[in-house]
Amino acid sequence: MKKMKITAAVLAAAAALQCFAGCGKKDEIKVPDTTNSTADGENVNNFDAEGYYNKVLEKVQSAEVGTDAPQLGSLGDVVTPEADSEESNLGTYRVSSNGVKLYFNEEEYASNLLLTLEQYFLSYQNADYTKYTSCVFPSFIDEMGTYLQKDYGYDFKTSFAKQCASLANIMHGDYKITRIRVEKPKQHTEGVDNLDSYFKGMDEHFGKAYHEQVKGECNNLIDACFYVMGEDSNGNESVIVNGYEIVFAEKDGRYYTFG
Repeated sequence: MKKMKITAAVLAAAAALQCFAGCGKKDEIKVPDTTNSTADGENVNNFDAEGYYNKVLEKVQSAEVGTDAPQLGSLGDVVTPEADSEESNLGTYRVSSNGVKLYFNEEEYASNLLLTLEQYFLSYQNADYTKYTSCVFPSFIDEMGTYLQKDYGYDFKTSFAKQCASLANIMHGDYKITRIRVEKPKQHTEGVDNLDSYFKGMDEHFGKAYHEQVKGECNNLIDACFYVMGEDSNGNESVIVNGYEIVFAEKDGRYYTFG
């Protein structure tokens, strides 16, 4: 497996995340050095992003919004990589029943929160709109759908198809999620709560105090910073999303994202 240049992967990941309406500020967290890709200078991006987008959009037209909780699966025991292994710098992890390596501090984040984030990204991998919406906070689906239609002339399903195509474009086609890490984010602005900053844009776009509304609709709001890695169809692993803030709403033991 050939080492890739991390900078290129991070820039590609940053470009993709511009389409994630619910993702907040980028945090400067460490990037793993286990990432692999094709040799420098090799042109591999012959992926037809527009064709992929059209295919996903056609698929999701008949899909229903997911109201039932997603099937989260289970986690294996904690694994500590060998000290001389390529992934030793990433620390310990647990492997989900979907085969994804999840990195998180169990004293800070519940396992079901990580498993929900896993399902969220598996929904992009599999272009599964019903699973996707089962991971997203219900009122966000309604508010964002109205905002997108009013300001951009397309609906929430179209937004999902665009995000699917953007992520697949990074991976030059079909891919599978391999690793997800969640960490505590830094405070972005001194004296300003991260959650206030995170919801500020939504308050403006939706024309209402959406942050206050959400606080009344859930039991708890949880701030996090995450990154995601995936493997392309050639078996090369690379960064898909690097160090972006995300907020989870917890309600009755179930976790939801905004994005």
